[in-house]
Amino acid sequence: MGIIENLFGDKDVAVNKSAINWTNLESMTDVEGMIDQSERNTIIVFKHSNRCGISGSVLRRFEGQAMNYPNDKFLYYFLNVLKHRNISNEISLKFSIHHESPQLIIIKNKEVVAHNSHYEILNIDLSGY
Repeated sequence: MGIIENLFGDKDVAVNKSAINWTNLESMTDVEGMIDQSERNTIIVFKHSNRCGISGSVLRRFEGQAMNYPNDKFLYYFLNVLKHRNISNEISLKFSIHHESPQLIIIKNKEVVAHNSHYEILNIDLSGY
């Protein structure tokens, strides 16, 4: 892969190499299933933009922090907002939260229990969920 592809290519590849088992949100059916799953598990949604350096930096740092928790404590969902802006908009409408990127949303029992954006994502204490 050339330097241009490394700089501007599909940066979802980094997520695939993560120790976190991310599930991509790519359809409204995926979102509905995720919301239903929140009745059994705590859901973490990371909304990411490939074009934003802050988003990439926060994603890497968040993944590092998340390694402090058992692998089965959360279900992790990843949303590429450039590819799936319609899904991001629908999540924002459904839960009455303003769209931002990067953004972390925590869902339990079909309700948002916490959310934050940009570097403030790193201040969310996951131990309470």
